Amino acid sequence: MSVIGKYPFQLSPQDCDFREQVSLPALGDLILQAAGKSADEKGFGMQKLNTENRTWVVSRMAIEMDRFPKWKEWINIETWVEEVGRAATTRNFRITDNNGTVIGGASTLWAMIDVTTRRAIDLQTVEGLSKAASGVPSIIEKPRHLPSVEENMLKNHEVSYSDIDFNRHANSMKYVEWMLDCFSLDWHQKHAIKRCELNFLHEVFYGDKVAIFHKHQEELSLFEIKRTDDNGICRMKLEWQ
Repeated sequence: MSVIGKYPFQLSPQDCDFREQVSLPALGDLILQAAGKSADEKGFGMQKLNTENRTWVVSRMAIEMDRFPKWKEWINIETWVEEVGRAATTRNFRITDNNGTVIGGASTLWAMIDVTTRRAIDLQTVEGLSKAASGVPSIIEKPRHLPSVEENMLKNHEVSYSDIDFNRHANSMKYVEWMLDCFSLDWHQKHAIKRCELNFLHEVFYGDKVAIFHKHQEELSLFEIKRTDDNGICRMKLEWQ
């Protein structure tokens, strides 16, 4: 079995924004779908983990795009496990258009937790996972630790039904939606995202109240989502072009 999985996706209307190009949250979701398909094929995906009361959680993510593909386009997302430690595993991605041209890439860091205790699982004990480590590096710079954002609280949000996934916490791409909604339509019309980095710090659940903080410096935006008890939930760094 190849260490690199390749998964085609056609962009549907619900994947795209008002510019008829794939939105960042939708692209992130497709990247996570490709990760899930690859893990299932290799025997350590959600299909198996659900029977063992375990689940994967993404802790860091970086996406870089030369261009965002348009509605109806076919793209291919290639993915592979680079390395496996005791606490985390690195999974990388290459995104190509239907002509085989590389238009972007992504790199992610994952942990596995017990669904009941929410405690981390030693990845060296997960059957088949260590053998999947390919050593193939990421085509983009890996996600880094992001600083906290203390000033400029922009808005509040209460976690609702549509935010929750089957793990019963807010879906990771919902955080991205909440932060991108802080910009005007005019800003999105005039600017394109070059690179996005995310640090997922803690879970939030239905009914939790969070606040979104923002710091903007020229073509760089920093965000942090915090619970009202001041615990950091998610940090995001956007580089615009």
